[in-house]
Amino acid sequence: MGVEFGILGEVSAWADGRPINLGPARQRCVLAALLVDANHPVSLDQLTDRVWGDAPPQRAAGTLHSYLSRLRSILSPSALSPSALSPSALSPSALSPSALSPSLLSPSGGIHRSAAGYLLRVREEAVDLHRFRALLARARASDDLEAARLYEVALGLWRGEPFAGLDTPWLAALRHTLQTEHLSARLDHHDVQLRLGRHAELLPELAVLADRHPLDERLVGQLILALYRNGRQAEALDRYERTRRRLADELGADPGPGLRRLHLRMLSAETALAPRPVPVPRQLPPPPPSFAGRSRELAALDQIMAAPGDTVVISAIGGTGGVGKTWLALHWAHGNLPRFPDGQLYVNLRGFDPSDAPMPPETAVRGFLDALGVDAAAVPVGLEAQAALYRSLVAGKRMLIVLDNARDTGQVTPLLPGSPSCAVLVTSRRLLPGLITGHGARPIPLDAFDPEEARQAITGLLGEERVRAEPDAVADLLDRCGGLPLALGIVAARARMHPGFPLAVLAGQLREDSSRLDLLDAGEQTASLRAVFSWSYRALTPPAARLFRLLGSAFGTDLGGAAAASLAGLTGGEVRALLGELVRAHLVTENVAGRFTMHDLLRAYAAEQHLPTTTAVHADSAALDGPSTPAVHTDSGALDGPGFLSDQRRAATCRLLDHYLHTAHAAALIINRSRRPLTLDEPRPGTSPEHLADHDQAMEWFTTEHPTLLAAVRHAADAGLGTRAWQIGWTLSDYLDRQGRWLDLFAAHSAALSVARRQADRFGEAQSHAGASRALIRLGRLDDARDDLERAIALFTELGDRDGRTRAHLGLGFIHQKQDRPRAALEEFHQALTLHREAGNEAGAALFLNSIGYQLVLLGEYEEAIPYCQEALDLHAKLGYRHGQASAGDSLAYAYHHLGRFPEAAELYRRSIGLFQEVGDRWHEADTTVHLGEMYDAAGDRATALGTFRRALELLEQLNHPDADRLRARLPG
Repeated sequence: MGVEFGILGEVSAWADGRPINLGPARQRCVLAALLVDANHPVSLDQLTDRVWGDAPPQRAAGTLHSYLSRLRSILSPSALSPSALSPSALSPSALSPSALSPSLLSPSGGIHRSAAGYLLRVREEAVDLHRFRALLARARASDDLEAARLYEVALGLWRGEPFAGLDTPWLAALRHTLQTEHLSARLDHHDVQLRLGRHAELLPELAVLADRHPLDERLVGQLILALYRNGRQAEALDRYERTRRRLADELGADPGPGLRRLHLRMLSAETALAPRPVPVPRQLPPPPPSFAGRSRELAALDQIMAAPGDTVVISAIGGTGGVGKTWLALHWAHGNLPRFPDGQLYVNLRGFDPSDAPMPPETAVRGFLDALGVDAAAVPVGLEAQAALYRSLVAGKRMLIVLDNARDTGQVTPLLPGSPSCAVLVTSRRLLPGLITGHGARPIPLDAFDPEEARQAITGLLGEERVRAEPDAVADLLDRCGGLPLALGIVAARARMHPGFPLAVLAGQLREDSSRLDLLDAGEQTASLRAVFSWSYRALTPPAARLFRLLGSAFGTDLGGAAAASLAGLTGGEVRALLGELVRAHLVTENVAGRFTMHDLLRAYAAEQHLPTTTAVHADSAALDGPSTPAVHTDSGALDGPGFLSDQRRAATCRLLDHYLHTAHAAALIINRSRRPLTLDEPRPGTSPEHLADHDQAMEWFTTEHPTLLAAVRHAADAGLGTRAWQIGWTLSDYLDRQGRWLDLFAAHSAALSVARRQADRFGEAQSHAGASRALIRLGRLDDARDDLERAIALFTELGDRDGRTRAHLGLGFIHQKQDRPRAALEEFHQALTLHREAGNEAGAALFLNSIGYQLVLLGEYEEAIPYCQEALDLHAKLGYRHGQASAGDSLAYAYHHLGRFPEAAELYRRSIGLFQEVGDRWHEADTTVHLGEMYDAAGDRATALGTFRRALELLEQLNHPDADRLRARLPG
């Protein structure tokens, strides 16, 4: 049975949410005395003092025994049946079973007697005081968003004055202590809220509390800061002056240094005093260049979005592909930007993308968190936690969220904000009844243009003069396009490219082709676009038509020019000219300079086109494709589509995979010089991997291409190309790890592992297990990581791969480190070092030398650590690996620092900081700067230490790293 106890208010108890009658006041005093020290014995003398103070009754011991016997009986399982409980006043929600883990008074629970006294055995989280203190400890170790939530839960446990209605000297003293704890927790909560920029909502509470505690300088400082940040500078300065006079009058003292410093910073209007800037996302794509009609739908959107209410306003724009759903949403959004000053979020959910799966909600939420400025390392694990963080970040903000091309309600639900201040626009080819019935979405069905709207649209695209000159041809074109905006746009693009081309000829060509695009979704009524697409496609030059066909097989949402060149087996110059032709024909969109994408309907049409070898629309296209080439893998036939995909399309897809694999492999070795290169097959003829000159270019390339690389892993795995799948996953490991994208890292290696197992690729299995373990260690799933590493070690041993086995031992060492088994970690590092030295791998040896040295430093064995760190530093310098030099230099400096060899430590720290800056590793730069500050502090140079800590704090705040709070707490004021 769930039993909960409360002392932060009246002394109370509840069984499964219903109150227990605890008897008279003195008996409740006895229970309170035991609850304060739950699970610890309280002697008879202590109980006597706590219950009566200096005036106990003559037979105090006997009376106590009587109280204890009654309490034991009251709290017995048989006494806690529903009929024995009061029917009135359920427990507060803060103490309800849904809010707390209930305590079960099992046979081992309840009140017990021992030689040391009496104790109440109970789960501590079922006592509100201990739950309160545990929540505070967690809050003070968490990032600001999580800390704010934990503080709110902790403070919500207070129901009034502790031990209300009871009065003994001991209770009075403890009550005062607890009230002090409560005030301190409130002030800690205020600090967190101020850091989160919640000064406006905090101001009323601060004003009331400061009037109750006018001499509490920390509280007054919080009030002054909130006033200042709310634009009430004069009131902030006046409040400081009133506090200064009161301190002088009542205490004969001046304000402390913290309050004085805040005053000076306000007077100088210090920039850093303003709240941390919060990113204002502006993710909307550009507005439609030419928009016509839709007056009814725009009016409906205006009415829906203006409706007041206490729930999120959601509009669901539905209709067939190509009907203009996205254009309507973007046109309305851009026309109403002033209504959403806190920003706009946009995502294409790819619900009906014929070449890729719908975007998982996890990916969409992660993109929104990135746009809202959340550091990758601070993103929680799991969709539910990420969605909760997203809702917290947009709460109270006036934002517009556009969810384009949704597949179903399940894909949309995690992306809905919880604040009625936000508005949501959803577009989908489906009705989404779950969104309408479950979330109150207002549907806006979108049909094809009516004749007048279609005429307005074509007139806006071609001009009044040209439309008026050929009314019959225009009517024919409008009829053939079926009123679909996308079709009208393609026809108009062709006509604009050839201003002397009679519209009647265009209409005649379109009339002759009676073929139609198949319906993409069963049950959706649409006019077909195949005729329009076919006409536009056939108007291309042969090389551009071939590229268009191949783009239908490309994976990912977009691709760069270099990747398109490999896909087509062309040079960069050749493919740029062809892409330009496709962009002008509105068959491809250059959404970002140098990045190209296709509408999903066009991609579907491109993918179904033949790549002929003899007879074709373009007689010379066979020569452009070149002769058929055998597939790289015997299972690559999985790339064939139903019925007609050629060896040439399969070869093109393999060229694209090779392009990404070879470029990513080179980039991975640039950003981590200690990795042993993979043995890759030569890329297919016609593949042109990109050349990346240095670390900065490699990181920039990964930043742009990692979504496509992740899609490439999935594509290769789905196609049964296991080797390419795990090899591309291998190339992503360091980048995703450093960016904190551990869920992506785990997903990539899991997909590769699945296909490697199916194909009995033992080496691929081993590499995928090792890669997955790296993500699992970062995610804190240490037991799962150990399982993967042990399987990897067994496979590497079977294969005779010493390097792979060695690096797997490094992972085991990190697990031992995290599980506080330093000697076991050292054993793994030493074993790995021996294996690397036997293999003559200097880069790997340097890595493990530093791991051993740093582990010895953590153990306090500084003299023993120095030779390992120095040898690691020398080896990294010999190899020219700057990141390794920086890491080993920091470890060596840390040892010198703790031995009191401060000048040597300072020089090494500063050199490492410079190297970390050069390679762009800001987290390690901040960490080493903290070490440098600690060294100055240990050397007695407090002023320099504080300045160094502040530089480190600035870096950590830029990263939005939780370590910033811990460092800030160490600084004065």
